Amino acid sequence: MRRALTLLVALCALCAMALAIEPSNVVVTKDGKAYYKHKVERGQTLYAISKAYSVTEQQIAACNDGLTAESLKAGSYIFIPRVEGVGEQPKADAKGSKSGKYTTYTVKSGDTIYSIARKYKISVAILEEDNPEVDIERITPGMKLAVRRAESGYATTEDIERERERRSAATPVAEGEHRVTVGETVYSLSRRYGMSEEQFMALNALRKSNDLKVGMIVKTAVATDTAEELREEPVVKEEPVSVEHDEGVVDSLAAQRAYDYFMSGAQDSVVYVAPADVTFPPLGRHHTLKVALMLPFHQQGRVSPYYVDFYRGVLMAMEDLKTEGYNIELAVFDTEGDSKRLSDIVAYEEGFHEAQLIIGPVYEAELRYVLGYAEENDIPVVSPLADIESLQSPVLFQMQAENDFKNDKLTDLFDGSREIVTIYAGGGGAQLAELRELAAQSPKRDINFVFDRESFFYVRNADGSNGEEVDITALMRTKTAKTFIIAAEQETNVDRVLTTLSSTKSSIEGRGMTYGDYVVLGNRKWAQSGNIDHQSFFRNNVLFIVPYHAKRSDECIRLFDGRYIGAYGVLPSMYSYRGYDAAMIFCRKMFTGIDATMLDERFTPLATTYDFDFVGGHYINTHWVREHYKSNFTVDVE
Repeated sequence: MRRALTLLVALCALCAMALAIEPSNVVVTKDGKAYYKHKVERGQTLYAISKAYSVTEQQIAACNDGLTAESLKAGSYIFIPRVEGVGEQPKADAKGSKSGKYTTYTVKSGDTIYSIARKYKISVAILEEDNPEVDIERITPGMKLAVRRAESGYATTEDIERERERRSAATPVAEGEHRVTVGETVYSLSRRYGMSEEQFMALNALRKSNDLKVGMIVKTAVATDTAEELREEPVVKEEPVSVEHDEGVVDSLAAQRAYDYFMSGAQDSVVYVAPADVTFPPLGRHHTLKVALMLPFHQQGRVSPYYVDFYRGVLMAMEDLKTEGYNIELAVFDTEGDSKRLSDIVAYEEGFHEAQLIIGPVYEAELRYVLGYAEENDIPVVSPLADIESLQSPVLFQMQAENDFKNDKLTDLFDGSREIVTIYAGGGGAQLAELRELAAQSPKRDINFVFDRESFFYVRNADGSNGEEVDITALMRTKTAKTFIIAAEQETNVDRVLTTLSSTKSSIEGRGMTYGDYVVLGNRKWAQSGNIDHQSFFRNNVLFIVPYHAKRSDECIRLFDGRYIGAYGVLPSMYSYRGYDAAMIFCRKMFTGIDATMLDERFTPLATTYDFDFVGGHYINTHWVREHYKSNFTVDVE
């Protein structure tokens, strides 16, 4: 009797447990069939779960790789075959009792659950909890998600990235699927799985190549009937383009493939891309231009004042463009000089994806992360400050004057009519070698400068040692016109040489004698130095070749400076001027169109002119400015 009573109690307990199990309303599709996704709670048995869903234990086991009553674990998820009419509960409104704390988001092509989490600063776990009917790893365009507002589920980008890594490691993908990792593209994956890019994109409902995102689970195999449909579309094979270069013939795919190369990790190699006839049609005055500005405002945890100045210059340009009737929306991104941050911006930031013009990033290494996206979407990229050495792209515009064109301003100094006197004061380097090559046809004299000796100047021997003393007064009094080049690393040595030359000149003049015409070819870094007396520039006829000139006395600069000081309380820097120029030139051109006619135009937004040409695989500014500091304390600008 006692045993029968015990069995009866146990049976009642099992029935009660089965009744207590609330069937899940999370429905997922696997191999074309629908299943409930059930989370096993403590105390639940396979028998009780089967009764709650009106299926057999064997049916559950068959859907879960041989699951047994003994291997069932609390906290795990199992699939339950869906029986029509069973387990279907009225769906509770996810917003329900939390009305006002949720918003509804419609999934777009290219979205991943991680990009949505980043957008709303909310964890994936919270999104999964609030959308129990969705297989959160396999969202599709058009699907609607309930998303908590940030204050009820805040998560940082770093939190979400750690969550992605943890979930990716713990959640293996099914056969015929692939989880996208860093560096993979539509091109690389389509080739890997033996299909065209068009087929791969159609299979995964991708509208554009850049809709592919890190962490996304994509299909790599299709059912036979679908495969036949895809196979009916002709596959266009892209032929390599041969590009002639000094190092030989390099086979390269079209420019949009450069991104694959950049992301492969070959950061230091040169990619040769055939020049392409890329045009950017005019928007028209009634359209709104969307601009992405990418600057490293923070570097090593500190705010960079230079890029704050650049940003302020852009804002000044936005004000002027608005008064001209242009509508522009500016999205600003802090790249932090960090490759991971850049990858996240390109992969996830909606403001970046909406941009029709990209200004920045400022470093060549950073540009690698942006160019692939820009090429695929025909978006011009303006590099405002970098002297680009290895990158090539028909969508890339370099505002910094190209170094190869600097020497065009020096031809009259090295045409053989002047003696080239190189004064060695503890330096040299690549720039000196470049100038020496330029002066190959000119008469030359090399002398050493030694500050701590009675005589400062000595003939420079072939091995660099000091030869006989040089009377600098006698040298300067010769009638031959001279160009002095100062080879010095330390600014104090530059200042000492300039001071010695100017004092010698004053001494000659004081004695009523004459001296030969001379100029000193300066390094533009001297003008930024606090260790060099700038008055000596005038006394020595110093000549600079600079990429940017802005004289405070110029009317346009004076007006700009006044506005800038009124807005920000400080004097603008060269970075402010370059930011203004970048926005004024390229925002205007977006409304009128950027095409080959740009090569025939010259742009002078403030004081410096920009002259673009297509050289070396991208558009570059070829215009340098020659500043001549004259003894009458005026500056001639050419």
